[in-house]
Amino acid sequence: MKDLNLKTLKFDRHLDSHLDSFFIEKNGLLEFNPNFITPEFLTTWTFETHLYGEQVAIDHFVITFPSRSELENYAASFRPFGAKIVEGPDLFPINFCAANINVPSDLWLHLMTLLMPAGGLVVLDAPHAVGDQKNRFQQERGLTAVHHVALRVENVQNAGKIWQDKNFKPLSERPLNYGSLTQWFVQNPAGQIIELIERHPGNNATFDCKNIAGLRLSEGRMKKEKTSKI
Repeated sequence: MKDLNLKTLKFDRHLDSHLDSFFIEKNGLLEFNPNFITPEFLTTWTFETHLYGEQVAIDHFVITFPSRSELENYAASFRPFGAKIVEGPDLFPINFCAANINVPSDLWLHLMTLLMPAGGLVVLDAPHAVGDQKNRFQQERGLTAVHHVALRVENVQNAGKIWQDKNFKPLSERPLNYGSLTQWFVQNPAGQIIELIERHPGNNATFDCKNIAGLRLSEGRMKKEKTSKI
């Protein structure tokens, strides 16, 4: 994978203006604030905010689209604002890694990642087939729903304890660590996924081909939200 040379995200804990409410929590689930999903905002945002009462640094988050063409049109709107395409667009994960990836086609999706000037990443994805997992997610939650948010942390194990105290349960027995990234999906009773990500020196990608199968399979165990919770 490419070394994206992401900037280190640091807090200024005295400037509340940096902590814009990009996410809206509804009954334990996250949605995007429609006022902040524009290229003008995302290319100037610090990627710092509050989630579930915790001050956090956002590593990346996912915006879903009905189709790859709509995904690419949205990405094109960022060109005048200094964002860079660093992954994709392509079919994920099978066209991103040279080795065969043992992931069911139900979990495939179209994916593109944009690097913002502040160093945060915006991941864009879309279903690859009618009825696949991503399509079902859109049908159940709508296009403003947040599939998952990745938080950049110094130690995934320690961060995992904090989020388990908030009633987020791990989706795998332990963090997935293959020497370049350490990542762990946790989920609350409403079905919201938070990813904890620890970046090792020399690697700034959103995934590693060695752990992508484990990540997607753990994500595939995501609980099915009931429409009554939306």
